[in-house]
Amino acid sequence: MGAAVIRLAETNGPQTTLLPDLMPLLDVIFIVLVFFLLTAQTPLLELPLELPQSQERLSPAGAGNGQRLQVQLTADGGWRLGDAVQADFTELRGALHAAFAAADKPGLDLALDRQAPLSAFLELMALLQQQGIQDSRILLEPHHEVP
Repeated sequence: MGAAVIRLAETNGPQTTLLPDLMPLLDVIFIVLVFFLLTAQTPLLELPLELPQSQERLSPAGAGNGQRLQVQLTADGGWRLGDAVQADFTELRGALHAAFAAADKPGLDLALDRQAPLSAFLELMALLQQQGIQDSRILLEPHHEVP
């Protein structure tokens, strides 16, 4: 005796199946996904910043007792200490070391060109940290180079 087999009628058109059509379900899932993506609130990235609460008024850069040095960084990465042009960073390092040894750690005013290379600025910051220089200012006003 043979087993009973259910035979479906053969059709020449598109093949029929007993599985449910999942296309409407996929449409609903994508609509809900888009809704959640558009309404989700992403947290803003924040950097905590604590500003000093000093009421002390700073003297203008270059004013007063001559205890401040000015370091300039040009757009092409050239250095200048006061009015003296420095050949490279090594020469600037030597000149700053001599100035720090001669005086009681004078303050520094940093005049940086907006187009100056960041790596040169970072080298200067590392040098100031090694020398223990705490009094340094970055000049924010436009600076006219000395010829």
